[in-house]
Amino acid sequence: MKAYFQQNMIVFSEIAPSPALAPFVHCYAYREFQTDSLDIVKPWHASHQPSIVFFLKALPVKLVDLETGRVLKTGKNCDFVGMSTKCNGEMVFNGSYSFFQIIFNPHGLYRIFKRPPLELTNKIVWSEDIFSADIKLLHEQFYEANAVAEMVELANSWLLGYLNKHKRIDYKDRITSAANLITINAGLINVDSLADYACMSTRNFERTFLSETGMSPKQLSCIARFNYALALKLKFPLMKWTSIAHVSGYFDQTHLVKDFKKFGGEAPSSLLKHGPLFEEKPLFER
Repeated sequence: MKAYFQQNMIVFSEIAPSPALAPFVHCYAYREFQTDSLDIVKPWHASHQPSIVFFLKALPVKLVDLETGRVLKTGKNCDFVGMSTKCNGEMVFNGSYSFFQIIFNPHGLYRIFKRPPLELTNKIVWSEDIFSADIKLLHEQFYEANAVAEMVELANSWLLGYLNKHKRIDYKDRITSAANLITINAGLINVDSLADYACMSTRNFERTFLSETGMSPKQLSCIARFNYALALKLKFPLMKWTSIAHVSGYFDQTHLVKDFKKFGGEAPSSLLKHGPLFEEKPLFER
């Protein structure tokens, strides 16, 4: 039996990383919910933010082909979810869940781990296949943590350990700054001007940006805009699509619909049947 994430309550918490990690890590997120024995479905649509997901309860999700219904992949207890340039399938949840997530900025994975993200784009990979064995220890520490704040401190310490291995940490790195500008402005930025901002030729900037983030500047901008439009509709469900198209920087509603089909796999109204995950309730810790 299939259902959508609209009936129950999801408890969530989103926390900023250590200031030293802020250019590279968007946030930490903790969520818990139960599906009442139903298969709960959410599309894995295009995303400009890679993440590591640590499952603390229940089995990880299944990724199902949109057209055939075939299971493409069954997740592990700790998965790396790469940036995605399209809708790669449907994530299916069934059980009682809690998970902690490290959500990176587009250039963060490369800056912290020196891992080329292009080879991980549109993939879900077992984290132990990418990172050293210490991620298994971190996962075990999350299991034993008494509060989300403790998990955040553990994540900060783990990531700073990698960052501090670098002989030189350039917090003003122009690729990092350019990628973050695109994200902060939800894609509403003149991409052509970013090469000048980075003090690089257009060709060199685009080549370096692609190899170090996993997307071209233009592609990142389009996907950031798509996610902004989707988030707007989820936050303000009564807002008309024409208004969302205007606020999000689309030429018109037709342009918006085209992007939703390209990056979400469906027309806007159909995609929204799958979200939000649940009605979300903030987690307040003592």
